[in-house]
Amino acid sequence: MRKNKDFKFDITLAFVIFAFLIIMSVTYISIFFYNKLATKEFQEKVKISADNIIQIYKTKEQLIKNSTYAIANSEFFSNNFNVNHDIISSIFKIFLSANPDFNNIKYVNEYGKINIFCKKNSQKIICSNNEQNSFVFRDFKLEKKVFTKEIITKKGLKFLTISPVMEDSKKGFIVLTSSINKLLNTDTDFYNLLMIDKKGKIYFTNFLKAKSIYDLFAYTLADKIKEKNGFVTKDIYVVPLNKNYKLVFIQNKKLINKSNEVSEKLALIMVLISIVIAIPLGVFFSKPLYSFYEELDMRVKEEIEKTKEKEQLLINQSKLAALGEMLGNIAHQWRHPLTRLSLLIQNLEMAYNMKKLDKERFEKFSSQAKAQINYMSETIDDFTNFFKKDTKKEEFCPKEIITNALTLMEGRLKQNKVDVKLEIIKTESIYGYKSEFSQVILNIINNAIDILKERNVNNKKIWIRINGKKIEIEDNAGGIPEDIKDKIFEPYFTTKFQSQGTGIGLYMSRVIITQHFNGELLAYNSKNGAVFVISLK
Repeated sequence: MRKNKDFKFDITLAFVIFAFLIIMSVTYISIFFYNKLATKEFQEKVKISADNIIQIYKTKEQLIKNSTYAIANSEFFSNNFNVNHDIISSIFKIFLSANPDFNNIKYVNEYGKINIFCKKNSQKIICSNNEQNSFVFRDFKLEKKVFTKEIITKKGLKFLTISPVMEDSKKGFIVLTSSINKLLNTDTDFYNLLMIDKKGKIYFTNFLKAKSIYDLFAYTLADKIKEKNGFVTKDIYVVPLNKNYKLVFIQNKKLINKSNEVSEKLALIMVLISIVIAIPLGVFFSKPLYSFYEELDMRVKEEIEKTKEKEQLLINQSKLAALGEMLGNIAHQWRHPLTRLSLLIQNLEMAYNMKKLDKERFEKFSSQAKAQINYMSETIDDFTNFFKKDTKKEEFCPKEIITNALTLMEGRLKQNKVDVKLEIIKTESIYGYKSEFSQVILNIINNAIDILKERNVNNKKIWIRINGKKIEIEDNAGGIPEDIKDKIFEPYFTTKFQSQGTGIGLYMSRVIITQHFNGELLAYNSKNGAVFVISLK
């Protein structure tokens, strides 16, 4: 058993570790929610940014269409007003100056020739008549009042807007070129931006140069971006700009790294705090449990001492029972030699009284008497060696122990007319105390003889089978009654009269086999009678 101070250290350490784990768990849960909040913040911001960009795009697109339509349908191009190049050029200059998104404006006649052309050049607006480059509108028909076409350039998004003059293409067209340069070049720290077409081709990017989204993302993710809108992952948001293009918002990795750095610093701080807090918490909470353990330990020790006393009492009783059985066997073994010695003495007295005791007869008597005494002495030695307590474990053969046991019990077996059949299937050595194993074998065989005698069985038989480390001892006494089968290994349980048995032989036999040999001892009924099985490992 571990010492109290060892257990105190263990339980204190356990509580320290427990407190540390609790605090660390709380820390990492906090970090998880912190990262979750950061992601949620990105998602909320990116939705607002996307809505703003779309709103700006739609507003400016509508403004450009309305402006083009308004110029094309002004009174300067009416039937009652002759087109004056200077006036129209002045109006175009004012128009271009009024809106920084407008790049150039043209008046094209019905034949596609540019009559008036004004454009921004650095800080100036330059106008000219009869521009060399012609803008051909042959066979051009408008289904709507204003036609708009988006043009993507490296500098940004451009619009080409065309509107017929006075809603009649026979009078010519107003052609306005505009750009929204700051729409996509949004400066922000929390997302990067892509503009792609339906096939995933990239027309604008403000972080990595690539031709297609398949160059940036895995095919599965790229397909999602191309086909779906909304959050395709927690850090990628897709929204359609118009029917031809999409905007892809990607959470800025610098922001993620910064969040991770904050999380790591928070984790390190919490680890240090948890170490400082965990130690006193562990000591504080371990005190009541340690006090409980001390009381429990004391009770366990008391119970162990009581159990040891009971076991020692059983062992002593078992030894007394074994001693009684040994004396009985010695008595059986000595019965015939003592009878022979008695007859020899009677013959010696008769020879002496009849004056026939000569040297030869005396020496013969002496020789026969010594032979009987030697036999009795050898019997005592055999019993002494058989029951001699072993001081250490050793390897031995069960066959040898069983053979010696049968030799010692030869007198009792003959007296009760019990026939023993020994069958050896396979022999293996076992490891343990020989004297304890001998005690088990004697207990089982003696019980078998007792029950055969008690039930007055004709043709009494005992079969002993050795199969390696499995030994079976079977009798033909009819078996163990069902109502006591589960009790035969209990201490002090016996079916014999109190003067004939103590009820601890089988109990001690099972204790020896299970605890000292790491095996098992069990019993069952066969067609002949009871079978006791010793299984060793």
